[in-house]
Amino acid sequence: MTPQQRNTRRHHIRLLAKEIYNAAACLKASRTVICQRTGLTAERWRALAVINRSSFTLSISHLARQLRHTRQSVRALALGLEKAGWIRFRPNRDDRRLLQMEITPSGKRILSTAEDSFNAWLLTMAFDLDDRELRALLKTLHAVRHRIARARDYA
Repeated sequence: MTPQQRNTRRHHIRLLAKEIYNAAACLKASRTVICQRTGLTAERWRALAVINRSSFTLSISHLARQLRHTRQSVRALALGLEKAGWIRFRPNRDDRRLLQMEITPSGKRILSTAEDSFNAWLLTMAFDLDDRELRALLKTLHAVRHRIARARDYA
């Protein structure tokens, strides 16, 4: 590979990384707007979604592992969710010292509002893509994510 080819390749790789970064920033900005409209923060939205999806009643430790945060920060997050009326704490039947969380009807409503808004935005964003194009994009993004994960060890 000549020096010019190497520079061109480096330039294209940087453009690819920039586009990935910009796409992620646009996605995050759209979620932020939806958060502002619903009164949720991104962290609260994510926590409510995890609690709602769980097949069992989560403890703070379980939620912390799911969110990949410390127990201390998740405890503060959970207390805020409880104060807002979106979750309630229940003592564990086997160990009454252990508090478990369940989403309230109010929490389900606000989560549903946020999820519905986000799904509507996604459909609007992708309205002109057919299923074949969506699958091709998904396959490409999946491959890019795996390349990034594989190369992370060399950063």
